[in-house]
Amino acid sequence: MNRTTRIQVWILFGIIMANFIAQVLYFFRLYYSPQHPFPELKSFLLLGLVFVLFLLGFTLFIKNKRVGFYLLALFLSMEFVFYLWNLIGQVINGLGLFFHLRELDPVLWLVFLIGYLNLFASGYFLLLLFKNRQTWLRRVTA
Repeated sequence: MNRTTRIQVWILFGIIMANFIAQVLYFFRLYYSPQHPFPELKSFLLLGLVFVLFLLGFTLFIKNKRVGFYLLALFLSMEFVFYLWNLIGQVINGLGLFFHLRELDPVLWLVFLIGYLNLFASGYFLLLLFKNRQTWLRRVTA
């Protein structure tokens, strides 16, 4: 992996990790109370499974494993489709593009900004993965 690509991969890692951290902030800002100190089990497990998918895919990708390429591509596809669907829903419901960024609460504004950043970062890196698929897969091991 050349230096530019390696930097892009680590920037992607940082953006996605920021998004997982932002989800925790989002929970504490909107749903936490002394009567409700923990997220719903289903939500917690789903976020945990997605996090494991990301970490596993990223780690194996960095280690040049073929399955890492496919797991990372799966994660990025899910991430991109989730945020794109959210954006399309905003427009369909008449809220406009990026309406969340009108939020006055600085914590929520930051969480939404990180979400939009994940839309663009996952889309960009997904394109990069598939554009250079032959190169990536040629250098990997089973």
